Amino acid sequence: MTTGPAPGGAPTGDDTPRGGGGPPGWFILIAVGSLAVGAVIVLLGALGITIINPSPAPTLAPTGQAAERTWNEVSAALQAQQFQVVEPQNPFRPGETAELLQVPRRLLQTVLPDSPEDGYVVVYELPSNNDAERAGRDLATYVASGPGAVQYPRDTQFTIRRIGQTLVFFSYSPEANPDPALPQMAAVLETLGTPLTP
Repeated sequence: MTTGPAPGGAPTGDDTPRGGGGPPGWFILIAVGSLAVGAVIVLLGALGITIINPSPAPTLAPTGQAAERTWNEVSAALQAQQFQVVEPQNPFRPGETAELLQVPRRLLQTVLPDSPEDGYVVVYELPSNNDAERAGRDLATYVASGPGAVQYPRDTQFTIRRIGQTLVFFSYSPEANPDPALPQMAAVLETLGTPLTP
């Protein structure tokens, strides 16, 4: 014999209804679909495929005579050691400090048959010698630790030189690219200007 509901109206004994519990089915479908879309976006990003168009790089002011003089000096020093020098047509931007993102620069590249994607030298032009000194030391600190270091392979070798109000920046990784021309380039650049360290 079963008993009737208690005075409060709640069933007693085995007559207690059992609910489904948990979120509704449509909620689970949305969650799983969102995870799948997120995974696809991450995978495409890892493969270098972007879905969202990045904003255009900021337009930099043109360089002046100081950068031109330094570019010519760097070019002459490299050519004296049998490097062929060109002004690259492809964009190149190294890992750099926030300040240097806005600084006018001029690029130079040596033609390396075994390393056509390497051999870039950046000449930054700052307003004064003191600005170049400070920015160069900041760059040296940046690439040696923290967020700057993770932008480069662990064994990357850096050349940062100040020539007047300009900075000359070059980097290469012996493990990523064992081309012997890269350390030879660094040796040539290290004969120019003043070295800057953290």
